[in-house]
Amino acid sequence: MKHSRTQHIMRLFRHALTACALLFPVLSAVAQDNIYEVSEEMKESDFQPRVDVGFEIPLADDFSFTINNELRFRDNCTRIDRNYLQGSFSWETCDYFSLDAGYIFQSILNIGDVEYEREWQYRHRVFLDLKAQIELDDWKISLTERPLVNLRPWADGIHDPLDEWLIRSKLKVDYDIPKTELTPYAFFELSNTLNTVDYGGGPFVDRLRFCVGMKWDFSDFCNMELYYYFDIKNSRDVSYTHNDIGDLYHIYLNKEQQYVHVLGLSFNFGWD
Repeated sequence: MKHSRTQHIMRLFRHALTACALLFPVLSAVAQDNIYEVSEEMKESDFQPRVDVGFEIPLADDFSFTINNELRFRDNCTRIDRNYLQGSFSWETCDYFSLDAGYIFQSILNIGDVEYEREWQYRHRVFLDLKAQIELDDWKISLTERPLVNLRPWADGIHDPLDEWLIRSKLKVDYDIPKTELTPYAFFELSNTLNTVDYGGGPFVDRLRFCVGMKWDFSDFCNMELYYYFDIKNSRDVSYTHNDIGDLYHIYLNKEQQYVHVLGLSFNFGWD
């Protein structure tokens, strides 16, 4: 009788251990959800046209310097979004490979929490373009890899990283229409982040871009480009709350996606 009671107690004990083992991951997941909350949001699509002017100055054989200024709009072209001032050096190492290195000073106009409040923020971008290309009669196919870093003096390292590292890959096809000065083109671009803030979920694809455009060389000195981008933009916003003693209490990760339509006009001047 005593032996049977002992066996019964041991069976109950084993069942209790099994229930705890099964319940522990559930409790852990619940506790984790109470600390780390992820949400996803689809933002309204936007029309963001832009215009830019660039000058190319040859410095030596196969080596040149380019300066460019680009103005961008947003909110369906109702307000200025940002202004980019870029300087870059280009070296055409051979017929099928070129190397560009550049710097962009970015002025970004943000709207504050107060209606009609405007605040300019400034950041710096350094990039390197590695471009390989082949020409097949009137066709040209190129692949460009662009590692870059955005330096943000105003960032707090919590909601935005102080230095944002990305790599962009662009596959482009150009076609020179015979007996004309017109060159239609199309490309696909993929942009990947290489770092995020703490609890940002790790690196992710922040942009997919599809483009069609037309280049018109209307003189030996100047050309014009008209193009359209369809952008799929992904962004992540992280916010934290703390308890009364200052410990991390809750983490919110908001994943946002937006479709953006960009119509651009570009003027480029150069000297031989």
